[in-house]
Amino acid sequence: MGRTFFFLKRLGRNKIAKSLAERSHKARLFRLFALLLGLVCLHTFLIQYFEALPIVDALWLTLTSMTTVGYGDFSASTIPGRLTTVLLIYVLGIWILAQLAGDFLEYRQERREKMIKGLWRWQTMPRHILIINAPEQNSERYLVRLVEQIQHTPSLESYPVNILTSRYPEGLPASLRDKGVKHFHRDVHTQVNVDALHIDQAAFVLVLAPNEHDARSDSLTLDMLDRLQREEISAFVVAECLLDENRERFLSLGAGAVIRPVRGYPELVVRAMSAPGTERILENLFTHQGASTKRVDIHLSGLQWKQIVSRLIDKGLGTALGFIDNQNHVITNPNAHEVVHGSALLLMVSDANPITTDQVKNALVEETH
Repeated sequence: MGRTFFFLKRLGRNKIAKSLAERSHKARLFRLFALLLGLVCLHTFLIQYFEALPIVDALWLTLTSMTTVGYGDFSASTIPGRLTTVLLIYVLGIWILAQLAGDFLEYRQERREKMIKGLWRWQTMPRHILIINAPEQNSERYLVRLVEQIQHTPSLESYPVNILTSRYPEGLPASLRDKGVKHFHRDVHTQVNVDALHIDQAAFVLVLAPNEHDARSDSLTLDMLDRLQREEISAFVVAECLLDENRERFLSLGAGAVIRPVRGYPELVVRAMSAPGTERILENLFTHQGASTKRVDIHLSGLQWKQIVSRLIDKGLGTALGFIDNQNHVITNPNAHEVVHGSALLLMVSDANPITTDQVKNALVEETH
């Protein structure tokens, strides 16, 4: 217990130290800039007094001397003017300007590294999509495909994508940075700072399961959903769930859509964001829980597509999704008036109500009255 307390105390001190160091760096830049500005004003005033120059010419002489340009169109001719230039510009001014330039470049480099490593605290952020967690296996490949799908979806393409994860301590892979993805390097299992992460500005929050093969991932997701709910964010939340018995708990904690982690098809996640509800239909295409797809080998000839669909629904034999034509091409969502010629039907059927080929055949050959 004592060691844990000491570790947390030390961790807190490190965070405070980093924050203070960043603030002191900015303060040093401001101090140097203020000192340089004061020096420019003082030298300009003294040159105007000693050399009897207009203020514009005195300022020009100050700036060209400090930047070592030295056009030579103006110069100090009096002893007091020359001493003023030597002391204020050559000794102090050029040194302060060099310090300011060096510190500014160092600050920019440090800022860039922090942005890459996900340690930068953004002051503002537009409406965006926040992805929480990164898969343990094939993480980069999955995230790249997920971001590509988001950016290719018309209703989502305008939202920037941010990723909150501790998986990339040295920064996101270049394949993600090149797509404009920003990174927050945080331990997502500790308290989430909503202000620092701008979660309140997110349009969508996607909570990925860390390990799609470990049911304990659901516990971590439940904890995250609980914390997000406490913050009363307005974002639409999509959560991955391994165990079906946890779905209702996820929904009760504010998840707008709950899906299984199917790493080979990030399109499921994108559909859950762009058209909530359709992801369940797509999920059922892969499973036998509630509804699934079925191929029925049957000769099709002379019926319009709308007749096939309506007769199957009328008999409770499922929903026609498409058919296989005589050239063995899969035709999905054909025109309602298209006359169908083929060798098989593709149906979505209820697992609780199995159907047979004879039932489908009899439904299609019956005459309508």
